[in-house]
Amino acid sequence: MSAPAVGDRLPSREVPAITRDELREFAAASGDDNPVHLDDAAARQGGLDGVVVHGMLVMAHLGRLVTSWPAAGAVRSFKARFTAPTPVGSRLTCGGKVASVDVAAGTARVQVSAVRDDGVAVARGEAVVELAR
Repeated sequence: MSAPAVGDRLPSREVPAITRDELREFAAASGDDNPVHLDDAAARQGGLDGVVVHGMLVMAHLGRLVTSWPAAGAVRSFKARFTAPTPVGSRLTCGGKVASVDVAAGTARVQVSAVRDDGVAVARGEAVVELAR
């Protein structure tokens, strides 16, 4: 496999509609049982239209994008910023592109994003990965 180049795109990942069951399972596994993720009334009280997906669940899908990229070895760092709520039932498209390559260090920096099916970006981030050898 040849080394990735700046501007190369990672194969996008489609995330099926995120269900309430998934939110309950994620809340149990993560310990994040904030009511805005589980109870419509609580979410509306917080100014939302209804239950929203955990940001860390969205970030997990971005992580799967990065770790499934054939050029990636170990992840050295990973960060994300959440830019909009993700309502329950949303479908996401996770995508990314190579922002820089450090041949001497054997790493690449990739920019990633998660976009709802209505075109709104809900998260943007960056990962530094060791390049697979």
